[in-house]
Amino acid sequence: MRGAAVAAVLSAGLVTLGALPASAATLPPLPTPTNLKALHVSDTAADLDWNGSGLTAGDVVQQLSGGSWHKYADNTYGFLALTGLTPGATYTFRVYSPALEGLGYSDSAPSAPLSFTTLSAPDSVPPSKPPKPDFSSISTTAMNVSWGQATDNVQVTGYYLQQLVGGAWTTIRTVDAYSTFQTVWGLSPATTYTFAVIAFDARGNVSPRSDPGSATTLATTPYPSCTVQLTSFNNGFSVYVTIANTTTAALNNWTVAFTLPASVSVSSIFGGYLNRTATGGTITPASYNTTIGPGGGAFVGFSGYANPITPPSGFTLNGSPCTGA
Repeated sequence: MRGAAVAAVLSAGLVTLGALPASAATLPPLPTPTNLKALHVSDTAADLDWNGSGLTAGDVVQQLSGGSWHKYADNTYGFLALTGLTPGATYTFRVYSPALEGLGYSDSAPSAPLSFTTLSAPDSVPPSKPPKPDFSSISTTAMNVSWGQATDNVQVTGYYLQQLVGGAWTTIRTVDAYSTFQTVWGLSPATTYTFAVIAFDARGNVSPRSDPGSATTLATTPYPSCTVQLTSFNNGFSVYVTIANTTTAALNNWTVAFTLPASVSVSSIFGGYLNRTATGGTITPASYNTTIGPGGGAFVGFSGYANPITPPSGFTLNGSPCTGA
């Protein structure tokens, strides 16, 4: 009788039941981690790397051992350093993302398994020969030296930047694998310098020396130099002014002047302050580049638009013409 009475009440619409909570089995799973790979595999170590969803408090890494999957690590986020491995051994791993309660997901499916074999002995393979150095931002007393990455069977961990001095190669910088851009200061004007690079790995294996690259510093001049790069597009333009102090004295309170019709609107400026006139304008330095020391430089510029467009022209630095536009 009691069951019949309840059924009658429900059929009469006297009681409304809310939706039953979804069970874990009915919740959609988190995205499966992808692109699992082993990097920097040596005789006793390796790095696991993968792409996770980010919708978890950390992924779980499992290892296949004895025919079954066992938890190796948890609370990981796309990377795990493996240490204490056995030389010449094969390892198999996979990753899954556990669900956080209340987010409306269940655990992800495990990633595709990944297997790799450690080196049978300590690494003895040297990195590849690095590319020839390139040079930029050359002044009277400094230049930027940069080079491309070398490769290695395990991992390049750093570079020796060398300079040819008196016919012998001398290491002037030892940098990590990500510092392939170096500024060399304290150079002499109008002098040619030659550099090369050697890569090394964690075991101390060194690459062949790169092909040498050479660059010549700027000569000193009575006046600083000014170069203009102007780009026009549709009804707009952008201008980039490079100031190089090639003199032997500090350059203070400099001014860049130019012609520009008052009808042209300026939308942005960097490196200084723009003052407009009826026929042009001037740029005075920002507080951080008011003084440019010998061999130093500064960059200023602005963009604008008009229809029809009339780009700025006639640039000067302290009254001396700039080169370029």
